[in-house]
Amino acid sequence: MGGERAIDACPSCGAPIRMIDSAYQRHSVGKGNLTPRPVEIVAFLDNVRSLYNVGSIFRTAEAVGISQIHLCGMTPTPDNPRLAKTAIGAEQMIPWHYHKNGVVAAKKLQDQGIGLWAIEGGEVATPLFETEAPQDDQRIALVIGNELAGVDPGILAICERILYIPMGGRKESLNITVAFGIAAYFLRYPN
Repeated sequence: MGGERAIDACPSCGAPIRMIDSAYQRHSVGKGNLTPRPVEIVAFLDNVRSLYNVGSIFRTAEAVGISQIHLCGMTPTPDNPRLAKTAIGAEQMIPWHYHKNGVVAAKKLQDQGIGLWAIEGGEVATPLFETEAPQDDQRIALVIGNELAGVDPGILAICERILYIPMGGRKESLNITVAFGIAAYFLRYPN
């Protein structure tokens, strides 16, 4: 089951689990008929605090075909075994790199021809769904920032694009894992 293990006791009360009827059937999800854009996307996590958010991003990144993940500043790495709880094996499938200084790491990616596209609010941000699609063979680092403080201003200053996800309700933001998933799939797959 791809990194998942069966449980033999109820996580709430500890009572043993026994089969009464047939087990639930696990359903696979196919790849569908969509063809991804020939764009290389890397994930760039700037001072993300929650190791569960990082694990979830690893899982989404692997599913969407992200080529690598850059973990910067206080962002936890897969060296922390608790990260595996939400990554469910994806932390072993996708290459990752740790950088103490996110601004220095961002500049190095730019020097390699990778454009920085941040998911962030603010006056200069444009709606994600109104942005021009990436060009074929373009290389993009999808930048996600700290859950409370956002992306480091030094990184924002060198971003090629700053994009936001429009909000239809009263909340002003999404969990970073949800925002990352929406943006990654939008950039990876044609409309």
